[in-house]
Amino acid sequence: MSNKTNRFWLLPTLGLLLVVLVLGYAINRTIINTTIEHNAERFQLLNQLRRNALVEYFETTKAEIVFWSLNPQLLSHQQTLVNRWAIYADQIGYASTQLRKFYISNNPFPLGERHQLSDAGDGSIYSEVHADIHPMAKMFVTERGYYDLFLINNTGDIFYSVQKEDDFGTNLVSGQYKDSGLAHVFKRAINNPGTVAFSDLEHYQPSNGDPAMFMATSLSNEKGEVLGVLALQLPTAKIENIMNFDGGMGESGETYLVGKDQLMRSQSRFSTERTSLKVKVDTTTTRRALAGEKGVEFTDDYRGIRVLSAFDSVTFDTVNWAVMAEIDEAEIIDNVAQARPAIAALISLLYALSLWSVWLFKDEDLGSDTGSFNFDTDSSDFSTTD
Repeated sequence: MSNKTNRFWLLPTLGLLLVVLVLGYAINRTIINTTIEHNAERFQLLNQLRRNALVEYFETTKAEIVFWSLNPQLLSHQQTLVNRWAIYADQIGYASTQLRKFYISNNPFPLGERHQLSDAGDGSIYSEVHADIHPMAKMFVTERGYYDLFLINNTGDIFYSVQKEDDFGTNLVSGQYKDSGLAHVFKRAINNPGTVAFSDLEHYQPSNGDPAMFMATSLSNEKGEVLGVLALQLPTAKIENIMNFDGGMGESGETYLVGKDQLMRSQSRFSTERTSLKVKVDTTTTRRALAGEKGVEFTDDYRGIRVLSAFDSVTFDTVNWAVMAEIDEAEIIDNVAQARPAIAALISLLYALSLWSVWLFKDEDLGSDTGSFNFDTDSSDFSTTD
């Protein structure tokens, strides 16, 4: 191949290579940006879906407790229990002691099964009322997925519960559980009749110290007189089911909740040990979420891993949680890397086609005229021949 031909190929080859490299870089950056935008939109959507599901759940529970607080049969039983309790008002602790004796100490069923006892058989009016209301209350908490239901008088005495745990028969104003979440919602409900009070998720000793949250509302008769409070203990399983649904999460994606104390309010998808109320999460995005902001950005998560974090918050009553939806940055990069072989193949094909086009151009514009020119390199005189 002559020097002229070499010079002919050099510039187009280098030029095309530069164009192809720039094009490859541009395509790669476009794919990276598109992948990031796609994941940002996807995890913002997942965040919103989780938040909406939580709002719907709490609105449903709120509607149910309001409905039951207006139930005539429940109000009638509450009035009867209030009246019977008042009989022993001058005998401090007598009523509570008797209730705990018949429905806890002498209960033939073990802890966790005490709700199976409907009538203690002591012949008291209390047990008669209990036998009437208990099947309905037990069916309600079972069918609707609650953990426990409580009837409480105006002074804080728990004179009915479905589960009959250690809180049964205690006082929420002066007793050992006066600082619990149940006591918190009782006090707010009794002081604000007609409202529904929620407590944050916290450890509850009567339920084996497991995380629990409560809601409560006042009970009033036809005259508007407050008879006490109806309270429900909400199960954590429902919240876990909402937050741990892994559809569309990829390999490393997860959604979780964080409270104002910077502790998780849900179970991590990747931990075999309990994370709710144990694992601290103090990241840029959780702080922004708890401050009422929403958005998506790259940051280090609670494990110290770089993630794309979509953040928002959910508020009900006095409770405020950060709602987080995150995916590892490494997984996003891996998704881009999987597309690079196809990009390289496309770029190589374009480069080959471009070189082929140059070759055709060479043959048409130079190759057909090589016999018509006399290249005299010594004289540098190009003369035509006949």
